[in-house]
Amino acid sequence: MVILLIGWLVFVFTLLATSFIWLGWLITELLYAKHPRVPDEADILLNAEEEDELSENQARTRAIEKRLQRIEIEGQQLRRRKDGLFHAGSALGAVLNAEISELAAERSDCQAICHELFQLPVERLRQWSAPLGRLLGFRWAISIYIGCLAYGVTLAPSSAVALHGVILRNLGEYLPALSFPLYGAMALSSIVAVCAGGAAYLFYNRLFYNHYAAQFERH
Repeated sequence: MVILLIGWLVFVFTLLATSFIWLGWLITELLYAKHPRVPDEADILLNAEEEDELSENQARTRAIEKRLQRIEIEGQQLRRRKDGLFHAGSALGAVLNAEISELAAERSDCQAICHELFQLPVERLRQWSAPLGRLLGFRWAISIYIGCLAYGVTLAPSSAVALHGVILRNLGEYLPALSFPLYGAMALSSIVAVCAGGAAYLFYNRLFYNHYAAQFERH
């Protein structure tokens, strides 16, 4: 029962992986074959409007920080609460606390906007590098699949023969008998190609992102 299950699992994985590799390669070629190999700075870096918004919020944040420092000086004679605010027993303390709360909320909003703007080039660069990584990953996968399939069928390595035997031993009544280990070669090719394609995608995606991120940081 276990051997039968293993045979089915190997066969199903082979079919799914083979379909995934071929369809994925075809789709990525159709979608990303003309994807730009080098990102355009204008598409990645902040535009003039975004730069202005960033500058305004940074300036407002600095102004708030200075005002908070002045409030500390103005209220240095007042008693403090455990949360760091002034004791509200005096009119000045109540006024300063209200201003601190208002400024803190505004500073938080400004910092959030700045963070979002700083992240825009990062997200845009990832959106550029991911399709190119997929394209190259599937190209590696299809190339390795074809190479491994040819190797497994022509030279019949022991791994391909063993996988071929597992599949036929359990599914021989459903599959045509072959004199060469095609099913085993397909299983071996799909395993190697999926692993290599996934590794290539991660490698290229990270490589392109790190390379251009360091380049754009100098601007």
